[in-house]
Amino acid sequence: MWAAVRELTCRKQEIVSVGVDATALNNNYACISADNTYSTPLLKQSVTPIFSPSISEERMFKILDKLNPTSTGMDQLPAWFLRLGAPIFCKPLANLISLLFNTPMVPLQLKQARICHVPKFSNPMQLSDFRPISVTAVLSRVT
Repeated sequence: MWAAVRELTCRKQEIVSVGVDATALNNNYACISADNTYSTPLLKQSVTPIFSPSISEERMFKILDKLNPTSTGMDQLPAWFLRLGAPIFCKPLANLISLLFNTPMVPLQLKQARICHVPKFSNPMQLSDFRPISVTAVLSRVT
């Protein structure tokens, strides 16, 4: 049945050629993304008591209420869930976001991403025919 739906809506199923698997894609992305000259930057001293931005519950509610339906990140928290729970989530999330604005570091959970491979062409034949797309948590896209 789904094949018929895809055919009617002109959606084609992704066909991965032989020899292209998750490990090979991962190794390829790691190879092209590596920077041997990279050094970890020092922490910024950008948070000062004079400038302490905060976000109101009302503003957080509006942000959550207008979330677009997008892919979920590593936390598997869908946008529709946050949109539906906006009346309940707006106060704790407003406090969390305000706290994030006033600290010099971003939590690891907001920096993690799921890498999806998207073919550049209709019939990918080699590893370079795929584009890596990072899908972060919905909340990290809000902040």
